Amino acid sequence: MMKAHTLAFTLALLLVAPFAPAVTIDSLPLHIHLKNLDHAEEASIHDGYLILTLGGVHRFVGAAFAHEDFVKIHPFERNDKGIFILAWKIPPNSQSPLAYRLVIDGAWIADPGNPRRATISGAGLTVSLVNVPRLSDELPGIYEVLAKDGKTARFLFKGRPGENISVAGSFNNWDPFVHTMEEVGPGRYELQLELPPGIQLYNFVLRGQMITDPLNSEKATNRYERSVSILRIGTKPVPGDPTITPIDLKKAESAKKE
Repeated sequence: MMKAHTLAFTLALLLVAPFAPAVTIDSLPLHIHLKNLDHAEEASIHDGYLILTLGGVHRFVGAAFAHEDFVKIHPFERNDKGIFILAWKIPPNSQSPLAYRLVIDGAWIADPGNPRRATISGAGLTVSLVNVPRLSDELPGIYEVLAKDGKTARFLFKGRPGENISVAGSFNNWDPFVHTMEEVGPGRYELQLELPPGIQLYNFVLRGQMITDPLNSEKATNRYERSVSILRIGTKPVPGDPTITPIDLKKAESAKKE
């Protein structure tokens, strides 16, 4: 009876747990290695990916992580050699060691191929552990300029030490002298600024020249044929179209600081 209840609970959890989308590996050598892998290997790190593998005959294999509260299941894929493989892109600022469990045909277990284990106190769960590198999120397309409150901009610029850098945008009438960035370390300039709702355009001002934010991948060209960086405060891009409309751009350019 206990087994029946456990199986029913596990199946119910699998039905409601969200499945992570498949990962596209951007490393060709790693892709070739995993494609030709003919045996399971111990958990390892390659090119910014956590690689988990499992052999045997199974219907389904997945992994769930402690930092996601084990609510999201990342499914393995089986290669032509019959090896189940998960190549999981390590998120920036991940805490090490990483704790995870496998889901094999409905059963939640520690990774049989990983000897490093621990028990979560209070829960009685045995988890597998793997050390992961701490990757910086201060990279183009990864860095989140907006803070978690959705309205505070965390402007960051890296350059030569001793520069005078400011932020000019639709929120300060493009005045290059209002918001000066602070050099908090050699060549590292920061400014936190709460912005009003709407689409906000901005640039950094360096040696009298306006430049777009290297860490912000969303940009547009204004009516003066100048590239500008974009922040959306309380607004979202249209699905499938990351650009803003000419009307949105005109409104943002004409916005005045309240």
